[in-house]
Amino acid sequence: METGNGAGAPLRVLIVGCGALVEEYQGPAAREAQRLGLLEVVGLVDRSEDRLARCSRFFPSAARYTDLDAACEADLALIATPARSHSSLALAMLGRHCHLLVEKPMCASAAEAAAMQAEADRLDRVLAVGHFRRFFPALETIRSMIGSGVFGPVRRIVAEEGGLFRWPAASAGFFTREEGGGGVTLDIGIHMLEILVSWLGVPEVLDYADDAMGGVELNSAARLRWASGAEAEIRLSWDVELANRYRVEFERATVTWRTGQATDLLIEMDGVSAPQLATSRRAHGSSAEYSLPQHGYLGAFTAQWKDVVDAIREKREPRVTSRTAGAALALVESMYGRKRLLDIPYLEPAEQLRARQLAGVQ
Repeated sequence: METGNGAGAPLRVLIVGCGALVEEYQGPAAREAQRLGLLEVVGLVDRSEDRLARCSRFFPSAARYTDLDAACEADLALIATPARSHSSLALAMLGRHCHLLVEKPMCASAAEAAAMQAEADRLDRVLAVGHFRRFFPALETIRSMIGSGVFGPVRRIVAEEGGLFRWPAASAGFFTREEGGGGVTLDIGIHMLEILVSWLGVPEVLDYADDAMGGVELNSAARLRWASGAEAEIRLSWDVELANRYRVEFERATVTWRTGQATDLLIEMDGVSAPQLATSRRAHGSSAEYSLPQHGYLGAFTAQWKDVVDAIREKREPRVTSRTAGAALALVESMYGRKRLLDIPYLEPAEQLRARQLAGVQ
């Protein structure tokens, strides 16, 4: 896994796609990683001159390109375009011997994910996937709780995420199956499913329903089961304010994580009368008393960049690989494949029939 620079030199980075995610999160995080000496963003690629201009404020010395073929050489590329284009762009950058950080969802299908990984393996390139929540200390703490068995095995997970869609600068293609690949299940749900896979492995899909009637779904619900017997109930929405929490019910405790909380967990232990609010901290010194606060959103994205750079330099896998990201995609495909229409009780019988016809279900 040699790079174009020396082992300690900043990696040259090309950002492919300069949309909302890069403007809001990946750009500021890459700038911070650049300040830390981990990388240098040498080029920005986007078909829109306006998007290029907005992102160049983070990297004024980076070259700007509207054509990927004209872009400069780099050691590492961030692919941050709509999901349907990820596979072709990733294969093109691998052909230029770049390591990759590919935004979620990794691509449009589990088959494409497998092909991308096979090519990365053949060329001895790192392929990391941008599920930034895996760098939230709170979620890493839950993963450790599950792995250690400190509260016994997981019995049940109830996870809900959703509210009125407010993502700034999302393009029209984001809301089409042709370009975006799916709706809320692929957008928010892929985060949720990748986290669940990283915690417990790949589950079986017992049931799935959504409200798509020829377009993309705004609401969906599913039930999952693992070989251990643990089950999950999940609900997702782009237009209804949900609880926005994951409740992990262990044998001897229940741990609740609220989405967006990078460090905090609520722990209800059997035999302890009051719930405990716990904040994940970073060890410093000889005891927990001297620990330091952990990071939030910007810190998670920056930690992701650091993890990818370290994986390249240390010739190891990144924290988030195609194994969990590809498995999450396969779960979404399984859900879409067994879809039933979400119950919409206010529709008249004739409207119900037409809705089922549009949804393509019996």
